[in-house]
Amino acid sequence: TFAPPPLTRLEFEIFSKPKRKNLSFFLPISNNHKLEKVKFMTMSKTNILLCIATWCFVRVASECPNACSGHGLCGSYDMCTCDRNWQGSDCSQRTCPFGLAHVDTPKGDLDGSTTIGEFNDVVIPSSTVYPYGTTEGFPHMVDSAGNVQGNTGHAYMECSNKGLCDRLSGECECLTGYDGAACQRASCPSKTGGSSGSGRSSSSSTFNGFLGTGGGNSAFIGRSSATPLIDQCSGHGTCETIAELAYKENQNVYNLWDKDSSMGCKCDSGYAGADCSERQCKYGIDPLYTDDATARVTHTKVKIESSDSNALSGEYALKFHDIFGEDHITAPLVLSSTGVINSVNHCVTVVNALKTLPNGVVPSVTCSQSAINTDYGFHYTLTFTGNPGKLPQLEIDQYLDGTRSTILAATGTFEADVATTVIGETKDYFPTRCEGLTVKVLADSTDTPSSGTWSGSGVHPGSIGYLTGKNGDFTTAQAKLLKACLGDSDYDIDNNVDVANWDKGVVVEADGSGPTTYNMIGAFPHAIKVVPVESSAGYTKFTYGEHHLVWYDESASTGKEFRVANLNNGHNQHVEATESYVYTTKGTVQQMGHGSDTTISDNSASGASSTRVTGYFDAYSNKVYTNYDTSCENQPAGFPKNHKCVEKGDKLFIIDSCWGAGDLGAGTTNPTFGGVLLYNCADSNSVNYNTGNLYTVTKVYTVPLGTNSTISPSDTIDISSDNSIASPLKRSVDTNIIEVDGNIGWRGLEGDPENTNLSGADSSWSDNTGIVTLFHFTPSDSYEYVSQCSNRGLCDSTSGLCQCFKGYTGDDCGTQNALAV
Repeated sequence: TFAPPPLTRLEFEIFSKPKRKNLSFFLPISNNHKLEKVKFMTMSKTNILLCIATWCFVRVASECPNACSGHGLCGSYDMCTCDRNWQGSDCSQRTCPFGLAHVDTPKGDLDGSTTIGEFNDVVIPSSTVYPYGTTEGFPHMVDSAGNVQGNTGHAYMECSNKGLCDRLSGECECLTGYDGAACQRASCPSKTGGSSGSGRSSSSSTFNGFLGTGGGNSAFIGRSSATPLIDQCSGHGTCETIAELAYKENQNVYNLWDKDSSMGCKCDSGYAGADCSERQCKYGIDPLYTDDATARVTHTKVKIESSDSNALSGEYALKFHDIFGEDHITAPLVLSSTGVINSVNHCVTVVNALKTLPNGVVPSVTCSQSAINTDYGFHYTLTFTGNPGKLPQLEIDQYLDGTRSTILAATGTFEADVATTVIGETKDYFPTRCEGLTVKVLADSTDTPSSGTWSGSGVHPGSIGYLTGKNGDFTTAQAKLLKACLGDSDYDIDNNVDVANWDKGVVVEADGSGPTTYNMIGAFPHAIKVVPVESSAGYTKFTYGEHHLVWYDESASTGKEFRVANLNNGHNQHVEATESYVYTTKGTVQQMGHGSDTTISDNSASGASSTRVTGYFDAYSNKVYTNYDTSCENQPAGFPKNHKCVEKGDKLFIIDSCWGAGDLGAGTTNPTFGGVLLYNCADSNSVNYNTGNLYTVTKVYTVPLGTNSTISPSDTIDISSDNSIASPLKRSVDTNIIEVDGNIGWRGLEGDPENTNLSGADSSWSDNTGIVTLFHFTPSDSYEYVSQCSNRGLCDSTSGLCQCFKGYTGDDCGTQNALAV
């Protein structure tokens, strides 16, 4: 009997007679085995081999548990080293899949030290489950220098911390509301008694506890077979990740930790609810709303134009999206250069194609058409009177034959564009009428701006028109009433003025030597809606209200003090303007700015003028390129920063007010931002009309620098003086983009109002940012007048039918009827 030293290998030689042939063999002895006896005896060669095969002469005191169950190697101290994804002292238990933890939890005392280690104490290295060790407390949140680390939450955990592991099968049994092999997904609702999630398949194997009758090694007791998810999203939608849902809505990007874990239902058209089980009813206009106001329905302009005369032919289709978001494509629409085929206007063909779409999705629509230079194409405007509410952008499909355009130009080129000239609405953010007052909106010009000139000392960018009374200048009583109706505009009632308790919405700017001061549109102008009175020519319940930004200039000519920033027509004579009601809002309009101040502020002497956030854009596009990154996500904590950041869902006014370009020629070192002279009217004389749309932001993002890009609005590059390259190119700040919910029907030029436009002309290309000033609108009061069952009934979500209140009838409850009981 002897105890061999660690890692001993005994080797024997046995000799046989008479030929004295030897037989050699060895026995590996681990360092915790005690060899008790080796007894040699005389035996035949056959017996010797049999003895060796059965270890008849060696008895070992112990061995690895269960021979490591065939899933590991037996090593020192009778310890099993388990194969990958096996664990336990005998390697009989399976490890379940790991996923990002929905909720982080400490792992507990893993090393048996009776204490929980700190976030940076790595324990149990070389263990089966954690070969490189792990921590017992929460995941690392700071580095060794104490700096907070990003993306350190939601560490990997078995079954993502939302399930229990069946050690027999190595499958996760997910808690209710979660599914996936590692319980890594939040389940979409299903009809199996709530959101019963499971990472297991539909097998019927039973989980037995450590003390269960099956003698298995489950981590828990009493859970039976997994229930598979059935009929997710009620069969009326698809279950998708939050990243997929974001991308399908204007290609937004969702990149947080749960981008592949949080799930939701994308419902089919006509269905709603978290599980898509609720049927939606027909939308309609509240009949009581149109007793006092008009409905704002969608107006869409389509333009098809060629560079050469009489060159257009071919066909295209329109893709119409209803209020539920479902798209419908019309039959092919044959076109011509004049917009007339066989004496039939193209409008007639378009209206018929829309009305014949299945399910009557477009019950009524009107169309007006005009030729472009007789035979260079045409444009037409569709008014969707039968589809109230806010509609997605209409689209042109010109690829009816694969990738080849089916709109053809025999010579030259063509453009096919679409823009939303009037954005429909479901909510009215201007619900309060200024009772006892009607107004007219006039252009401040000597004649219509298209043929005459602007007039008056008060005409500046943001100040091209004015409000007046229905019979002429406001009386003192009318002016006081209008001031009281406009009220506060800047969140702060403590700085209101006059007995009317209102804000003027003005800022003072200085320019030129001296300097000369000007009253200009301020940080918080007022916003109003004007609706023609019922006696107006052509009045219907679809005569939409016009939005205007308004402020007060006490230095303006008498009767012109209430300044208007945007116009819907060129009427400058009182007799030709339309008498309208005034509707106001408690919402706040803020002129967007950037810098070390918090709002656009006065520059009445020689100080610097506040920097505005401006943009440029192409006509028939929904992308606005801004001079600064306006996203709330990238808003810096310190200054300089945006006065108001922008995020998805925000509201913006993007108006043409002949914004200035800025010029150092006046001789001052601090010119008025944008200058005091009108600049970007369509031809420096004629303003774009109907620009009072209230846009909703669908996306805010940045893109990498392009070949002709710059990120600094202060870079001044003039093509006439840039001799650093052989062919100088215009550089633009085009990396900061805001996308809105409708294509803009006019062009916002580049003009660089904050830089030194030394040449004073846009053709110099020294202007690298847009000149159109942006205004952010924060709603307050509102009335939703377009809704299911027209606010005059209840929607039965089971049948999708309206149950109308007494006195109302129709499939949308939008008709008043005294006989309806």
